[in-house]
Amino acid sequence: MRGRIFLVIGLLILVPVSGRGELPTFGPPDAEAPFDDIDDAALQAELTSQALSFLETLQRYWGQGPERLKNAVPGPIEREEDSTLIYLRNVHDHGVLEGYEFRKGSLARGQYVIVQRPLNGLNEFIGYYTALKQALSAAYGEPKVDRVVWDNDLYHPLPDYWGVAVMIGHLRYHAVWETSDGTLTLDLSGNRYSRLSMEYRVRGEAADT
Repeated sequence: MRGRIFLVIGLLILVPVSGRGELPTFGPPDAEAPFDDIDDAALQAELTSQALSFLETLQRYWGQGPERLKNAVPGPIEREEDSTLIYLRNVHDHGVLEGYEFRKGSLARGQYVIVQRPLNGLNEFIGYYTALKQALSAAYGEPKVDRVVWDNDLYHPLPDYWGVAVMIGHLRYHAVWETSDGTLTLDLSGNRYSRLSMEYRVRGEAADT
């Protein structure tokens, strides 16, 4: 199994995000854990805790201005524009983006994005999606929309390789919750690497197309 994993890794070329919504270059830690020593449950708990903390920050500061948020959110700001604040984090050796968007000076939207670089396990990000979806369902109830979409079912008979299907764009996971504050969206998709995103926007804000 280990040999097959490294064969798949060799065939997958990971490239940066490009186009609209480009992400800054991440700076993961230099230390890399051996492939077999990664504790999946611990990493899923770490990512879930970080994502829920991000949601809590959003809800606490809805409608407030960037200066108030800058004083409350720890860590250096990676990018600051008139309507946007972006922070960078890490989960293990994956880069995480935390973005806060302001409309007319008021916090109205947030996005948490983690990309799978490097590849530590074929189904690693499916595990992250599942753990985070369970936590969000516990907090907000069952999602209004809950989809698993196969655009190409080549890997459908091989669950151990569903993470590969995500990375190459054959498989996507998508869930949506409507809350008292707004719309919460969780999405796992891929284009040569896996990308897990969570977006929360106040009610009335149009989603990106």
